[in-house]
Amino acid sequence: MESAVRLAQPSGSDAQIISANGNFTATFLTDAGTILGLDQFGARPLPPRVEHLWRRDGFAAEIPFTNAALVPMGTADAGMLYEAIAAVVARHEILRTRLAVKDGRAIQIAEGWKVSRLEVSRVRREELTDSRPGHLSAAGAFAQGTPDLYAQDGFRCHGFRDETGEITLGLLAHGFFADAWSAQLLLREIRAAYAALETRSALCLPPVLQYADYARAVLTALGAGLQSHLGHWHRVLKGAAPADLPYDRDGDTGRRGRSFFFLKRDLADRLSAVARQHRVSLMILLLAACQIAQARWSGMRDILSAVYTADRVKPEFHNTVGMLITNMPVRSLIDPGASLDMFLGELSRAYYGGYAHRELSCELYEAVFAPPSPFCATVFNFVPLQKGAADDDPFAVRAFEGTVATPDAARPAIYREIYLGLSQHPDGILGKLFYNAGRFSPEAMAAFVENFRTVAERMATDPAPAIKALLGR
Repeated sequence: MESAVRLAQPSGSDAQIISANGNFTATFLTDAGTILGLDQFGARPLPPRVEHLWRRDGFAAEIPFTNAALVPMGTADAGMLYEAIAAVVARHEILRTRLAVKDGRAIQIAEGWKVSRLEVSRVRREELTDSRPGHLSAAGAFAQGTPDLYAQDGFRCHGFRDETGEITLGLLAHGFFADAWSAQLLLREIRAAYAALETRSALCLPPVLQYADYARAVLTALGAGLQSHLGHWHRVLKGAAPADLPYDRDGDTGRRGRSFFFLKRDLADRLSAVARQHRVSLMILLLAACQIAQARWSGMRDILSAVYTADRVKPEFHNTVGMLITNMPVRSLIDPGASLDMFLGELSRAYYGGYAHRELSCELYEAVFAPPSPFCATVFNFVPLQKGAADDDPFAVRAFEGTVATPDAARPAIYREIYLGLSQHPDGILGKLFYNAGRFSPEAMAAFVENFRTVAERMATDPAPAIKALLGR
């Protein structure tokens, strides 16, 4: 006789039951599909994870979650540069889209681009090349803008002309509209469009599918594989305890603290060598360092992280601009007696084993099962070195010492309790730590960073340590 496990259910229905062998009742799947919004979606939906995140923030017009880039364009003609940008915007509907809510569901509304010229401001070059965290300049103010999601404002561009006459192009996109891959894609296409205009040649770019096409594909795949996805994550996450983090505040949880640190090039290069030695990616090694550092810092041994994962495995979406990112749960049991090689093997299996179920992000799993809170309290993201990054790039982030705390900002739902973003640069690895400022002080986050540095340094110094050595003081 099969036993049954009753699941937490946001709507209070008694019908949400899953049998112990992983087979879901039809009623449960129907209820789960309704929670995820699979029962109905418009012709131009948002991806389910993006819609869910926006819903958690009350469908607010302004959500501080943006990606910015500064691109040197030399002595480019501002009018021709506008024409190049306009050609790229015409290709990608999301760049000229506003969001709306219809019958309780988020939708995309694509329109003609309303920008008629490229605005250009005069600045000093030193304002553009100063990459210190928290430093504010004209370019910095542009990069920290918050678009209005209900207006055609999710993508902005601005020119900055310095004293030499050269133009630097600033691009700003809301995170719901463009991820890091999209940013690099836009830079390549704008440069290609400008070169075509300059040489009076035809612009040849590969075919592109729209962000709405991606959203429909995810909704369809999620609906078709719902039983498999829910079953997988329920088995993997069963019994996971809520995160027990060393909170040192009890204040306004709507504020986001921001701290920055840097792992210098020598350490980054040694970590890359260790990753190659263990036959894992640098991302997996850094995720391991993050989880072990959390174990050192909190004393927990059952670590559950949410890991940003690119969802571009299908070739047809390689050239799509949008937020093609899921946030996948990765659970690790930190065994002090294990070797680093054993731990990396288990971590790799957990990560790649979950990839087939990536459509059901940690946020969507949480909406269906309502696990004990905080769930997936820490978020990990790694952006590798971009192709073509050069040591002499004037806009590259430069190494700096210590942990730099900057003023608090609003805290949207996407960042959860702690978000650790690592991005690779010619000088090393930049760390961005966004956290619940109502529960953590900057000093607490500095302690977490020191634990992370210690683990990374020990990994780089001894490529085959026992986990016990990485956990030890």
